[in-house]
Order: sequence, then C-alpha cells, then structure tokens
Amino acid sequence: MSDRVDVLVVSLGTTRGLRLANAELVEMLREAGASVAAVGTRIGLTNALRRAYPVNDVVEAIAARRALASGMRRFEPRALVVSTTTAALLIGDPGVPFAVWLDSPARLNRPGFASLPLHVLERRQLARARVLMPHSPGAVAALPVGAAPTVVIPPPVPEAPDSGVVAREPIAVGYTPDPKAKGLALLCAAWEEAELPGARLLIAGIPRDRAVDFLARRGVRLPPGAELVGMLPQPSFWDLLGRARVFVSTAEWEDFGVAPLEALDRGAALVCAPGGGPFPGLALARSLAPEFVAADRGAGTIARALEAAFAADDAMLAAYRVAARAALEPYRPPALVRRLQDEVLPALLGR
Repeated sequence: MSDRVDVLVVSLGTTRGLRLANAELVEMLREAGASVAAVGTRIGLTNALRRAYPVNDVVEAIAARRALASGMRRFEPRALVVSTTTAALLIGDPGVPFAVWLDSPARLNRPGFASLPLHVLERRQLARARVLMPHSPGAVAALPVGAAPTVVIPPPVPEAPDSGVVAREPIAVGYTPDPKAKGLALLCAAWEEAELPGARLLIAGIPRDRAVDFLARRGVRLPPGAELVGMLPQPSFWDLLGRARVFVSTAEWEDFGVAPLEALDRGAALVCAPGGGPFPGLALARSLAPEFVAADRGAGTIARALEAAFAADDAMLAAYRVAARAALEPYRPPALVRRLQDEVLPALLGR
C-alpha cells in the first residue's frame, strides 16, 4: 500500500553538498505546508562508466529515472521536485506537475559539441516543467528560451548567532573540494605573493594527500603560512569561519557556492577572483567592498585584494558585516519558505 504525499523530491545526491541541500529543501517544503517524501539515486553497476562529462550526466540521469519510478510507485505523489537539471533529463512526462531545482543549466556548465544532446534534452524538460527553481539570478539568465516560469530558490543560509566579536584572528579560509574548479593552485600562488606577515591561510574541504598530489602535478608548492586542514565537520568549519578575517574564493567556475555565503554570514570578509558560472557571491562581494575583489585572475591581483581585506580597520569591517547580513536576507529559510508557500506549491498543487 502506498503512502501518498503532496510532493516527491528526487535527489541526485552524488555529492555531500547536494545531499545536505536536498535535505534542507525537503524541510522547507514541509514548513511551507506540503507532505513530502524523498528518494535518492543509486548509480549501481553503471558507475564504472563515469569517467568524464557528458557520459557522467547520462549515467546519473538514468539512475535518477530509476529512483523516480520507485518513488512514484511507493508514494503516488501529486507533484515532483527534481533536484538538478541532470536528474530531470530523462524523466520525460512523469504524469504529474514537476519543478526542477537547479544551480546552473547544462547549456551553461556543460558547453561544447559533445554536450549538445544534453542541451536538447534539457531544453525539452525545462519547458515541460510547471515551474523552475533556479538558485540565483545568474542561473535564470542562462536558462534556454521557452523554459518554464521561474521562482528563485537558493540553498538556505540560516542566520548564525552574532558573536559580537569585531576583532578576528589573522586567518584566511579557502575551500577547495574540487581543486581544479575551485582554483587551488591559483589560491596558493596568490597567497605566496601577498605581503601578509603573521597571517595564515587554512585550506579546507579536500584531503591533504589529494591536495598535495594536485599541487605537485602542477609544479606548485604549498606556500609559507598556508596549511591544509582537510575535511572538517560542518560545525568545525562554521567555527573557523566565525574566527577568520577573510574567506577567499579563486574558483574557476562556481555554479552557486554556499561556503562563501556562509562565510559572509559568520563575519568573514569575502575576497574573490572573477570566474565562470552564475556565482552570486561575486556580485555580493563587489557590492560590499569592491577593493576586496580582484579585477582579473592574476595571482598578483588577488594578492592585492587579500592585502586590502587584511588592512581594513575594525570599524570598516563591522559595517561590512552588518551590510553582508542584510544582503543575505533573500537566502534565509523564512524568506524561502514563504516563496515556496506563495509561488511554488500553488503552481504544483493548484492551491
């Protein structure tokens, strides 16, 4: 016998970040008044095929279709929310209204001739959806022509308690779970060029051995004052952000980037280099303190932005933190729950 629900969330769940975000989405949908179930993908034997894009996307899309079929039988949902455009590629017409929650469309983050079939599938599915839930205005701008109406629903950034501490430790935090996409080599090169006596760079999100191997293959050394702190539990990472003076992002590509927003929420100044993708943190950083944003991706330019952030006085940084928290209001769970309640669920459930 099925346990019928209002909404079934189909979670790709191929990374820890996706799993955490999907769990938060389920909770927000429940707070918005829907009964919700969630199913995750299991790649299974086809995992051996996952070597590069776009094959990875096809393998994951097939797994998502299997998960959807199982969830439809078990829960008989009135509507679906499919997490990621990849998970939506092969679901066709599922027979109930559906939304797609996406950080970036494939036509933006899967460029090139080899990915053209993905773009065709994506265009069809994003037009077939009842509503789209992109994470950022940049993702909205990149949607294909004919896509369904949009409601911007980013991953939530819950407001951290205000410690009231103005003075920070002389620490910059980097977060490089994907060392290539997140610019680990550039981060190290910029830190080596920066004149910051007594400051430390703590690089999280990647096992030390993997980071060392990545840098060695590129002929880059870990600079003086930099330390690889590994895979920190989330509470420990948040505590580090609450003590650090700076969070630095040198990502080559950022589809969304929740860690920089969490850093702003916990009082760290955001130093950025421009990169690809609809990364909302870059626009926020420019609006808060343009001198903390590098004009290009040169190591020297990023070093000067780091120096500016470390040189800022306590009064300037206190005002910066107040402005950052105000700018994060659209990312807070209560604002997102209201948007789900007022705009998304009525579209999906006919309320």
